Amino acid sequence: MRMVAYWKTVLRRLVDSVALHLLFTVQGLVNKELEDEVVSQVVGPQGGGLQRMLEETPAVAAKREKLMRSISLLKESREVVAQIMDRVSTADMEN
Repeated sequence: MRMVAYWKTVLRRLVDSVALHLLFTVQGLVNKELEDEVVSQVVGPQGGGLQRMLEETPAVAAKREKLMRSISLLKESREVVAQIMDRVSTADMEN
């Protein structure tokens, strides 16, 4: 009876070990294939993959332009406010 229990335990561990080894091997193969695919897309014979990744998307370009306009308007507003403050301070000094 002890031998049967021992062999059941050994068999269960052997099955688990084989399953884990298969999982590890398949995962390694998938990772290697994925890595090869990414490398071929980035620096493959067609080329341009890296350049394509560095290009600015239209949405980002539009946002950048909008922010540049906002900065410009804020600078103009700062100058106008500074002029108004100068006039106010000179008017106070005259009175």
